[in-house]
Amino acid sequence: MGRGKIEIKRIENTSSRQVTFSKRRGGLLKKANELAILCDAQVGVIIFSSTGKMFEFCSPTNNLQCLIDKYQKHVSVQGEGFGARQQLMYEMKRMEADNDKLEVLIRQYLGKDLTSFSLNDMIQLEQQLESSIDKVRKRKDEVLSQQLTNLRRKENILEDQNNYLYRMMPDINAMVAIDQKPGPSAMMDLFGGVYQQDGVSEFPAYRLQPMQPNLQQVGFMSHDLQL
Repeated sequence: MGRGKIEIKRIENTSSRQVTFSKRRGGLLKKANELAILCDAQVGVIIFSSTGKMFEFCSPTNNLQCLIDKYQKHVSVQGEGFGARQQLMYEMKRMEADNDKLEVLIRQYLGKDLTSFSLNDMIQLEQQLESSIDKVRKRKDEVLSQQLTNLRRKENILEDQNNYLYRMMPDINAMVAIDQKPGPSAMMDLFGGVYQQDGVSEFPAYRLQPMQPNLQQVGFMSHDLQL
């Protein structure tokens, strides 16, 4: 006489449901192991009970994370629309989870939401904050020291320039005094129209005659003088 057909529906009795879950879970994992060994297949199984407890199985030659990554790549290659959308949803959920963790850490560093903290948690948070403050102070001291070094370097450069200009002042004054004296070039610029290139004077001839009477005596002969 064969076994009777079991109706597939939810078992209402909690104890019977738990016993059935344990038996069938063991049978499923056993079959997955046999499939992986006999057929050299890559098998991965993830099971969550009604209470949220997780059970997993993976073929001996692989690990479950590698199988999940391989599955995601395979799905994204097969169907661009569905695979890309699924990958995007996965990344969004992961980023949201990371964002929630960061927000919790920020609130804790600001001294908020500490009601669930135990004494050890608060001591650990205090040590982390003190370590962060020490790093900030160390970096601040480095920046201030660098700025002070730059200011001193600029001060030395300006002082050297000032000393150089102070030493150059007598030479500059002497050059200014020489430039203010009328030299040959200045005289040529002033009376350049008087002389020609051949050296002949362009002044008209003038007769110089003494105005004093005693210079018109016989002992002195008049001469025509030209410049």
